[in-house]
Amino acid sequence: MAYKEREKSSSLLIMESLMNRSNLSKDERNRYAYLVKGLEGEQILDRRTEMLECDCLVLNDLLLKINGTVVQIDSLLITANGICIYEVKNYEGKYFYEAEKLYKLSTKREVMSPLIQINRSQTLLRQLVEQLGFNVSVNAFVVFVNQQFTLYQAPPQEELLLPTLLNEHFARINGISARLTKNHRRIAEELKSLHMESSIFTDIPNYESKKLKRGITCSQCGVFMDDFTRSWTCTCKCCGHEELISGIVIRHAEEYKRLFPDQKITTSVICKWCGNKLSAKRIWNILHHYYQSKGKGRWTYFE
Repeated sequence: MAYKEREKSSSLLIMESLMNRSNLSKDERNRYAYLVKGLEGEQILDRRTEMLECDCLVLNDLLLKINGTVVQIDSLLITANGICIYEVKNYEGKYFYEAEKLYKLSTKREVMSPLIQINRSQTLLRQLVEQLGFNVSVNAFVVFVNQQFTLYQAPPQEELLLPTLLNEHFARINGISARLTKNHRRIAEELKSLHMESSIFTDIPNYESKKLKRGITCSQCGVFMDDFTRSWTCTCKCCGHEELISGIVIRHAEEYKRLFPDQKITTSVICKWCGNKLSAKRIWNILHHYYQSKGKGRWTYFE
């Protein structure tokens, strides 16, 4: 298990809700697909790091502010030999490298060089580690995880990990026999404590509550569910996923809070958000059990 687990970004969660509850434009759907593909690439790397048997600590999705600059690190690995940071790219298709620039072969269009991104992150993280009082090396890698990715004229740089090089790289990491010290664990604790929750949602389309579809969606496939005849659970007729009613209510309350952070969570609001598929009494009982209630009577809300 990672020392800091990976979670879906707020931007992706909001886009998932909008995909289910509104009619997005083609560009907006492409933006959602881009976010999904990025997460899938990161999860491919996660499966690699989860298989490591050497003594190590993995921190995923770190967002740090270093010397006034915000740095996002897809994956950070702490071993007895030092720190490795990874910038994950789930590119697919044929690319070529020329004059320190990356291009897509089919369009000859330049793609922002991931080496520039990772070198910047490496420099800033090294400065942060030193400021925290640790003397540890910081190595940086760009990881191309998609097996359908080809890079022509690839430079002979260790920082670039093509799909065919991943087995060798992680075998070398796994071969580290030295154990972590208290200092290594302190580094992990410090970095985790400095992680910031992102409050900036990039490329999220404008939306209004009254224009979003109400109802209860399946957490697995996103379709709207209608059958709530059983007491404690509901099963999606589309994919067969079963979920506790209490979990459904909390999930939709969190979804509403994410979409409308300035609005208060009340029984009537969540009842309407769920398409009035569940009784107000049932929703109140669940909200009262899992959240702290504020106010009294008709003015009660939950935090």
